[in-house]
Amino acid sequence: MRQRSPTYSGFSIIEVLVGIFVFSLGLVSIYALLAASLSINERNKNSIIASNLAREQIELIRNIRDTNYETLKVWNQFNLPNQPTPTDLIDSGKVFSPWVYYTLMNDSSVSWIMTKVNKLGTSIPEWKADIVGMNIYRLCLDSERRYVYCPWGDETPFYRYLKVEELLDENGLVIDNAYKVISKVIWYKRWYYEFDIQTVITDWRRI
Repeated sequence: MRQRSPTYSGFSIIEVLVGIFVFSLGLVSIYALLAASLSINERNKNSIIASNLAREQIELIRNIRDTNYETLKVWNQFNLPNQPTPTDLIDSGKVFSPWVYYTLMNDSSVSWIMTKVNKLGTSIPEWKADIVGMNIYRLCLDSERRYVYCPWGDETPFYRYLKVEELLDENGLVIDNAYKVISKVIWYKRWYYEFDIQTVITDWRRI
């Protein structure tokens, strides 16, 4: 009687390699999808933070103006509790001026200053041109997780400043007792991003 040769069932090496390759493609696709999702979430989170930081600065300058009304000071005065006359204010440079950059921050350390204003000057270091110089308007997180200007706290990727410009009418003439204000936040996380809000601040009691 003739014997049959035994038959073996299983996978060849090529089939195993093909299976591993297909499985690896699936894992890589899932990883890429998760990485993209995390990146989008981080970008959206930073965009929300930046918009809130920019809006906060606009609210701070509005609060300064309204507080000046309540305390009978010049409407665009800052950080001067003992300077009652406009002449003294202008000579001291403690009023918001057009074409000047500032940083604004809540400051509860001094009872008479609710908002701390720092005058940066008529120009500021630009992104990538002077990254070290930009630290004058870089934001950190303090021990209570509040955004403050460095070097107090842990550094964040956010930089914030406010620029005051002249407000012009349709004929290009300067409108008195009014400013155009630009609050800007920039940050760098793999790519460069920026967010700004523009508004008008006026001495509405006079206009």
